[in-house]
Amino acid sequence: MFAEKFRFSPELTGERLALRQVEKKDAPALLAILSDPHVMKYVTQGSLFSFGRSRRVAAELLNDGRPDSMHYGIWIPESSVPVGVVSLQNWRQEQKDAMIGYMIDRRFWQQGLATEAVGVLLSYVFCVLQLRRVEGRCHAVNAASERVMQKNGMVLERTFTQKRMFFAAPLEMKIYSLTDRQYHACHLGMQRDDKD
Repeated sequence: MFAEKFRFSPELTGERLALRQVEKKDAPALLAILSDPHVMKYVTQGSLFSFGRSRRVAAELLNDGRPDSMHYGIWIPESSVPVGVVSLQNWRQEQKDAMIGYMIDRRFWQQGLATEAVGVLLSYVFCVLQLRRVEGRCHAVNAASERVMQKNGMVLERTFTQKRMFFAAPLEMKIYSLTDRQYHACHLGMQRDDKD
């Protein structure tokens, strides 16, 4: 059911952007984004940058055979290629929950695109797919990613330390979540504010 809904899902649109499923033709744009060590630093849980790892992440984003994940390219009118990706991952049908992830080409940072893209995806997740809970994670030092989740009503659940291999220092991660009840209560409040 999940894979079918996403395979035939419509283009999702926001005020300034559109979300479209990533396709093989998007590979060069994805590789360009993933070849930036500043982007990869937060995509790969802080592991050392390598072009091999960038290619593996791009291949995972383009793998449409995984029934528990969907990756949307973030498109804006000014660009002929996606400027980022927002994803729904680790979807569990029985629990009706999933994780979200996102990344933006560094040239488009600090423009609110990640916040809007996550908001569009959350609307689809809670209003169409009717999931009960969504979780997002970020490095504790990645304040911009944390703000994206906060601006979309997500709530800090906990902070944990992730051990890494070899001589790398442990990595502090933050887990944010949003339930369907929280989402609908927040949006009902916004609708009331708009009427006032």
